[in-house]
Amino acid sequence: MIYILELKMPKIFIIGPFFTEAEGEFILKVKERIEKKEKEAKTPLDIGYVKDGSEGLFKEDLRYIEQSDIIVAILDGLDPGTMCEIGYAKALRKRVIGLWTDKERRIDPFVEWLCTEVVKDISEVEGHI
Repeated sequence: MIYILELKMPKIFIIGPFFTEAEGEFILKVKERIEKKEKEAKTPLDIGYVKDGSEGLFKEDLRYIEQSDIIVAILDGLDPGTMCEIGYAKALRKRVIGLWTDKERRIDPFVEWLCTEVVKDISEVEGHI
């Protein structure tokens, strides 16, 4: 008898602020780095936040969190929406990789507790997926 093991590619959802040009570029940079590792990743920008506004897509955002295997959360700036998203992901027992690149401030212990792990550089994210 031959067994075929089918490996499922993890669904990765990258969350974080994207309201300024710099934030938008950074979230896309994180996505690009993950995709270079031949992993599929989505961001809120992929589900139309900028085009349609966030109010109408709140449920879609929650659905992406629910359907994802791994959440990569950009924690810099402690964006309130991101904090809510990682709290929801924690409640669902999702794996949350927090990305904290702030070199001057220490991460809040409560925010760190919400994450499965916290890394300080994009290259570290790649190694944890």
